[in-house]
Amino acid sequence: MRPAAGWALALAATVLSACATLDPADRAPRTDPIGRLAPLGPSPWKADFGDTVLAGLLRTTDAGALDVKVAIARLARAQADVEAAAAARRPHVEVGAEAAAGGVNFHDARSAGTPTSEASYEVDLWGRLKDAQEATSHDEAAAAADIAAARLLVAAETVRAYAALRAAQDDSAASERRVQLASRGLALTERRVAEGVAAPDAQAAARLALAQATAARVAAREDATLQAARLADLAGQPRLGIPAGAALEVRDDPAATQSDAVAARPDVQAALSRLRAADARRAEAVAASLPRFQIAALLGAPDAAIATLLDARALAWAVAASLSHELVDGGAARAKVHGASADADIADLLYRKAVLQAWSEVRAATVDRARGERQLAAAQAGLDQARSALAVNAARRGEGAADGLDEVAAQSAQEAAAADVRAARMALIEARVRLALASGGL
Repeated sequence: MRPAAGWALALAATVLSACATLDPADRAPRTDPIGRLAPLGPSPWKADFGDTVLAGLLRTTDAGALDVKVAIARLARAQADVEAAAAARRPHVEVGAEAAAGGVNFHDARSAGTPTSEASYEVDLWGRLKDAQEATSHDEAAAAADIAAARLLVAAETVRAYAALRAAQDDSAASERRVQLASRGLALTERRVAEGVAAPDAQAAARLALAQATAARVAAREDATLQAARLADLAGQPRLGIPAGAALEVRDDPAATQSDAVAARPDVQAALSRLRAADARRAEAVAASLPRFQIAALLGAPDAAIATLLDARALAWAVAASLSHELVDGGAARAKVHGASADADIADLLYRKAVLQAWSEVRAATVDRARGERQLAAAQAGLDQARSALAVNAARRGEGAADGLDEVAAQSAQEAAAADVRAARMALIEARVRLALASGGL
């Protein structure tokens, strides 16, 4: 090969590398997605129960949750597919260089080189490329809705974990009081047994009550630790500082569910977008079975078939058009259309199922919320009654009509009634969380 030809190829390679469309950010190594991927805009979740600590935790978990970041990465992948589909509808230009060396023997060699250029464009006669781009656009919309759905789920789990944490903290404090009551009750019972006014079985029962209260205290502390760790996991952090606070209040009832709440749910929107994408892909499959028309322009050394078509041995340039259709494909085109039709049917059914399931969840959560409100009211009434009984017992003891064991029993009944209130409150909070999920965040 002559030195000039080698230099020409080297120059062509340099020019080609300089003309690449990748920017510096595309060429750079991939960065850490934890810090790079973050949700945009406010979360669709609105229910924070008026708790400032919970409101801060909701912001923290929304920004750091790995499930949300995975959904954001999937949106980026869908956006790349949209870019690729749009690129297929634009003209393509390919430049390069061709060189060859050879001879009749190894002592007599000849070489030659020439730059080449080819531009091509497919005329979208039947809308195949348009349908493909439309499908990717709907996939992008579905991926965006998936982000909203992931943010809702993370927010719901944050509320549940926080409510469970506060309940466990309340249970821990209550179990400490129950341990003290059981210890006092055991001491009074032992004195009664020693005085002969109580049977030995009463002492065994008092010891069992103390053991149960002690075990409940340990369990409550473990639950509080687990829920704090769960909140840290939701935030994507090894640990999370959670300020002290009170149990969630549920006095303010959320607004009634709107009739269009289900249609606005992210999972329903995602299902609808996937249905539209499936329909577009079916249209693409139908269009792909029709003839294709392509235009190509060439500079340099064109394809030998074009030179033959023009009855020329060498050409400096050429413009060619081709119309092609696969006449016999063994049923491949029909199979693609059938497969795309089946995919569209599946997407259609999944969309209908998503709507029905959404309304079912709204109805169930609405019933559970009403039931929870009734149970909380009943539990609160029981607690008020237990407090009144304790006050009466205190008055009787002051009059000498009741002893310490009666007071311990009344206090234990009050603690049991308070536990019922906490359980009813947790059930109502769960119903409200489910209703918020079913309604798209309220």
